[in-house]
This record gives sequence, structure tokens and C-alpha cells, in this order.
Amino acid sequence: MRLFPRVLGLAALLAAHPMAAAAQAARATLFTTDSILAFTLRADLRTLYRDRNPDTNIWRGGTVSFTAAGADQTVPVRLRTRGLFRLRHCDVPPIRMRFTQDSVRGTPFDGARRPKLVTHCKAQDQYEQFTLQEYAIYQVFRLFTPMSFQARLARVTYEDSAGQGRAVTKYGYLTEDPDRLVQRLGATLIEREGVRQAQLDPAQAALLGLFQYFVANTDWSVPGLHNVTLIQKDSVIYPIPFDFDWSGVIDAPYARPAPQLRIRTVRERVYRGLCQDPAVLEPVLARFEALKDSIAAVYRSIPGLEGRAVTSTLRYYDDFYQDIRDRPRFLRTISRECMR
Repeated sequence: MRLFPRVLGLAALLAAHPMAAAAQAARATLFTTDSILAFTLRADLRTLYRDRNPDTNIWRGGTVSFTAAGADQTVPVRLRTRGLFRLRHCDVPPIRMRFTQDSVRGTPFDGARRPKLVTHCKAQDQYEQFTLQEYAIYQVFRLFTPMSFQARLARVTYEDSAGQGRAVTKYGYLTEDPDRLVQRLGATLIEREGVRQAQLDPAQAALLGLFQYFVANTDWSVPGLHNVTLIQKDSVIYPIPFDFDWSGVIDAPYARPAPQLRIRTVRERVYRGLCQDPAVLEPVLARFEALKDSIAAVYRSIPGLEGRAVTSTLRYYDDFYQDIRDRPRFLRTISRECMR
């Protein structure tokens, strides 16, 4: 079956579709480059960071300052804390940003709407490394398919407008909001729970399951819309993963596998993808093999990511490549774990 090449060729199909082409032309400038975006986020951070209830969190005011076209600029922004686990446990929780289009027109944030800012969580250097590793996973997934969230690495200075504490500069990254995602892809957003993996595009479902296995992430669910966004295009449903901080390849100290998985550590890979015919899985596995060097290049190109983290990550991925070399054995392994 040649399902996966159809998905891989989606960019060309989108470009040929008039409505999709118009959507692509309106893509946010925030994500049209891989250069680091440096900016200062100024707000009453102490008050913002105290917002820990996702049901009652409110939008708070702030500013974003940056240099563009040789000039220093400052634009207003609304901020709200977000997330689940990280919202409860991070000293610096993830943040949703909201811009008015008039205020950011012609700036690097033009068209960004409501990007997510993934922060360093805690002050220790290792947490900044975790952030860079998670950003790398977004970039790696984009090697496989345009059906993915765009991300932009940032160097963020956090400055408290009330003068509480000193300014802190850390790596973070921004990801596009779902509304921008579906506009870019000419699709619609599915917000209802209960969609089964069997209802998904087979090729994208195969990629989802194998990619999550590749990075050893079990913290996701299609029916529960947990760390997976579902979009529909031409009556076909595509899953798009996000939030990879519990992946075994990162191995954050707070990441723990669910008890029902019967594994002791997130470093142990478990296949939670759909049970599929080998004819669907094979082209995806072949794609992993073809992209091996490109995946390594992603990690080696990320500023600030320590060499030892790169080496450890690529060795971990090498275990995956060793496993898939024996296709029959690998397929037997995941057939015992797959979701029916």
C-alpha cells in the first residue's frame, strides 16, 4: 500500500489547492525561519505564576520587546498560564500568549495570534536542556510530515514589572496555536473526544504510533485528545502530536510511566499505536531509516544543546534502529502491544 507517500506529498497537494495556497501565503512570519527569536517578556510574573488553576486562570497584561529591522520595538501581549502537569509542578509554567494583530503587524510576531511559549520550568540548567530536547522532537517530527505543529526556538528574558527578583534569560520555544495550524493546512479542527485510532488516516496513524515509540512517549491518547490534536481535511482525520516532555528520550526526573503499562521507567519503549498491516507500517519504517542522518543533524544544529545530550539521544535512537533492522521480530513485538 502507498498510503504514507500520499501523506508525505501533502505539501505539494496543499500548494496546488487555491484555498490552501492562500492559507499558506498567510502563514505567520513567526515560523518562517529557524533563527532564534530573542525577546524580553515583561509582566507581573509573580502574580502570573501563581495562576495554577486552568479553570480560573485569567489573561494578564504584559509586553514583549525585541529588535527587528535594526530598531527596538515593544508590543502589548496578554498572558495566561497553561498546561496540566507542568502547570502544577513548574516554577515557570508554560504560557499562552495572545496578540492583537494590529499591534504586531510587520513584526516577527505578525499573524502569531495565540502561540504557546514553552518555558524552562525550573531554574536548574538541566531543565533548560529538557526544553531544548523537546523542541528538537518537534523539529524531527516535521521532517516526516507537514501535518505537524510549527515551532520556533527563542531566547527569552523574563522581567518582572513589579521589580520582584532579577531578570532571567533562558531558552524556550513557541508553537503555533491550533487555529493557525488548521488555517495553514486548509483543514478543520476536531474538538470532540472519542475518536478512535481506527478512524484516522492509516498512514498518519502509523507515523503517530511509531514516532511516539521512537521517542518513547506514552503520555498521549487519541480518544481522550490528550497531547494529540485532531484535524480533518477532505473527510480524512489526521492526528498531530504535541507535548513530548514525558518522553523517555528526554527522561525528565518527573516523568513516570502509567502503572497499567507495567514498565519501571519511561526509557522503556511501549508501542501504543494502532494495530496495522505490515504493508502500512513498512513505508513508515523505511522513512525512519532514510531520515536517520537528518534527525541527527537536527540535534547537532540546536544552539545551547549540550554535546553529551546529543550523544545520549542519538545512542538511544540507535537502539530503535537496531530493533527495526529485524523487521519480522520488530513487527511481532509491537503486535503484542498495539491498540485494537
